[in-house]
Amino acid sequence: MKSKKLKPLLNICYYINIFMLIHVVFIIMAAFLSYDAFLEFSFFNQKFIYIRTLLSIPVLKLWISSLIIWAKHDKRIGHFFLLFFLMGLYSPFYYRKSKLNGWI
Repeated sequence: MKSKKLKPLLNICYYINIFMLIHVVFIIMAAFLSYDAFLEFSFFNQKFIYIRTLLSIPVLKLWISSLIIWAKHDKRIGHFFLLFFLMGLYSPFYYRKSKLNGWI
């Protein structure tokens, strides 16, 4: 997994995943604060739905890469369950952990 071409791609996927997580936090806050304009924009604006759909592809790429890294280096079952069941939530944190451990 230590490819020179793969690392910048995974970094881009990481930042897109962080952006998507921040967007989800804003959606949750808007729901609690009853801010309907933001919720309408996030759920009913057709252009934004297309953008969100396209941005989910790098999130999926980071998740699959994190699973491959787990299979090659980590082997802790707890991390696997977190990666598998919390797909877009845990993969950026696991990516940072694997980067700090030198697995990427």
